[in-house]
This record gives sequence, C-alpha cells and structure tokens, in this order.
Amino acid sequence: MTTKTLNTLSELELLAMAKCVELRDNNDEAALPPATSATVDFMVHVKGDLSRGPSSSRAGTNRARTAQAMVMLLVTSGVTRQHSPAQLIEAWKTFGSLDKKGMAQRVATLTTEQQDLFDECLALFETEIVGALPRIPAKGYVKFKGDVEKA
Repeated sequence: MTTKTLNTLSELELLAMAKCVELRDNNDEAALPPATSATVDFMVHVKGDLSRGPSSSRAGTNRARTAQAMVMLLVTSGVTRQHSPAQLIEAWKTFGSLDKKGMAQRVATLTTEQQDLFDECLALFETEIVGALPRIPAKGYVKFKGDVEKA
C-alpha cells in the first residue's frame, strides 16, 4: 500500500473520503471547544464500495419560503390573480430562475436610479427583515491545515 497526500488522491478516492466523514455528524464542541485549536496526527485506511444512485432533474429554483413570502406580499398588497399585471408575474418568473451569477449580471444592467432603489430595498430587507429574525445558535466553523496521507 502506498502513502498518498490529499492532493494525490484520485477523484474517486476523494469522493469516497467525502462520503465517509460528514462534519454535521461529528461536529462536537466538547472535542474542540469554540475558539480553540488542536494538533492531530493519525492515519486513515478507507476500504469499501462506492456507488451512486440514478441521476434526476429538478427545477432550478430556490423555492423554500420564497414563493410563499412573495405570494403573501402580493396578497397583502392588494394584488389578486384577476388584477395582477402580467409583467409582475413575468418578472417574478425571470428573476426567480436566476442563479447568483445571473442575478449579478441582471443587477449590473440597472440604471443608476434603479441601482439606488435596488440597494435601498436590499438594505431595508437586511435590516428590517433578516435583522429582526431570531438568532439561531451555530457552532464555530472547523478548518484543517496540514497533510492528509493515505496509507
């Protein structure tokens, strides 16, 4: 068996390693308390079968609560199905399907006046909506600096 570093693992070996350890299952703050660090030095031997299920497709949208929030915004603003402007629905369809890069490109096409309004509304969203949400405790991030060897 040869020793490999993380940089010399094959794509298949990296995929297997990623599936073996999931941080969310092993993120114990008792093992590594917040704002601390520890040195580690150990070997890992990974042996098993890796498989992948069938591919599928899904809608390229982030629907989570966004759709419900947008519908409530329209309803409470007096917009109904019978009285909603077609351009509003078309814009929602267009913007709702953009990824991060696509949205940045779209925002870059705004006029100065539109950009100012966009920035103002986004700032209000951050302070008045996101800023008012209850805080959820989160564990500190874990990062690793060093070499990983495969024996």
